[in-house]
Amino acid sequence: VAGSSAGASIEQFVYISMNAVHQATVSFTSQNTGARKPERINQILLSGLGLVTVIGLILGIGVNLLGTPLLSIYSSDPAVIAAGSIRLLWISAPYFLCGIMEVIMGIMRGLGYAITPMVVSLSGACLFRIFWLATIFAWFPTQSVLYLSYPVSWILTTLIHLLTYLLYA
Repeated sequence: VAGSSAGASIEQFVYISMNAVHQATVSFTSQNTGARKPERINQILLSGLGLVTVIGLILGIGVNLLGTPLLSIYSSDPAVIAAGSIRLLWISAPYFLCGIMEVIMGIMRGLGYAITPMVVSLSGACLFRIFWLATIFAWFPTQSVLYLSYPVSWILTTLIHLLTYLLYA
């Protein structure tokens, strides 16, 4: 628990960067929608996707490369550092996937569709992960399999967000 908590504290720095780009896509999309310049939306989408991918990879890989010294801020116990390192590997390294999901969700929100992305995100974050716990994790109850539910849910949720974007936009 201590290792997971320490890893989660560090991964929040990666998440903040992803969320900043998400918030920017909401603002830019809504401004351009209001200004009746829909031709700019795809450029906002592509720019946002590029930003979260680059930032997410740099921070996610950086956090993993510096995992031991960063986790040592929270504990000197090797078991805590090992547990935190596993979390950083499975969640922080692929965090750009969460950023991609959030950019597409931000575009949808900026276009004025708030309910659809909320339902899709809740389904991906909650329902899918509950399903994962009841099936995959029940068959393979390891810390890595538990954390793997995050990037898998981000990929699935992203695909559904992308489909809704293509339907609505």
